[in-house]
Amino acid sequence: MKRMMLMVLILIAIITAVTIPFLNRADFHGKIKFLEESKFVLYPIKLDPTEQYDVPEIHFSKDTEVTGEIKSIVNFKNGQEVKLWVEVIEGQKVASKIKVIKE
Repeated sequence: MKRMMLMVLILIAIITAVTIPFLNRADFHGKIKFLEESKFVLYPIKLDPTEQYDVPEIHFSKDTEVTGEIKSIVNFKNGQEVKLWVEVIEGQKVASKIKVIKE
């Protein structure tokens, strides 16, 4: 009985360890381009001129959490590499969290 309980606990621990990284995965990863007051366009890290890319327009606000190398929205610059967690609000992609990877 104890051995069975130990096996169940080990299985739960393995499933948890594998699942948690996927739940915390960013929705988008790219570079900031065309930065305006409260939005920017997100471009891929590497561009292949023969490919067509979906370049989403991302909106943000003072409530957007900013982490990484820069801690404030006011310090954003074109060309910065970021990871984004977004919510769709009234048809717009709004960043709930932005992690700045490279300045």
